[in-house]
Amino acid sequence: GVPLLVDILTSSYQNLRKQRILAEVASVLGQLCNDSETRSLISESFPVVACLLWVNDAAQPNTKLKSKLLFALRQLCLLGQNKLKVGPHVIPVLLEELALATWASEECATNLVLLLTSLATINSNALLMADTIDAALETCGIQKNGEPAKNNKLVKHLWPKVEALLIRIKDAQAAQCAF
Repeated sequence: GVPLLVDILTSSYQNLRKQRILAEVASVLGQLCNDSETRSLISESFPVVACLLWVNDAAQPNTKLKSKLLFALRQLCLLGQNKLKVGPHVIPVLLEELALATWASEECATNLVLLLTSLATINSNALLMADTIDAALETCGIQKNGEPAKNNKLVKHLWPKVEALLIRIKDAQAAQCAF
């Protein structure tokens, strides 16, 4: 089970020529994290988060590998301690990659927005996104002048998720101003 998957991950993660294997391992790890006990086991007993972060740093945007990594990280980030570890590490790069999102890479864009939304439940993470989220959304064509862009397939699919993320960021900003 889990130890075997972790063994495959830890023996392969520094070799990006094994992208197909790493994508499948990330996908299975993400699915296993649907179970809270397994999620805790993976997070607390194995170096999975660190390995996935390393692979994520090296993976090309808008690829199957990146999509599966974002999914696995989002599943692991159902635990608050992982949000604190993952958020500061990935948020700047994810916002750069969001700017590159296209309809052809819709699954990756969806996983990216869902991971950002999960990370944004921690105010410090949401505030890390505040300054650059609008520019990223404008660059990829999801948003135009602060509104959802018209005639964009990605907008039709992603806007409710993006809107939830933007609301969460605004809430974090409001909470910061209240102090």
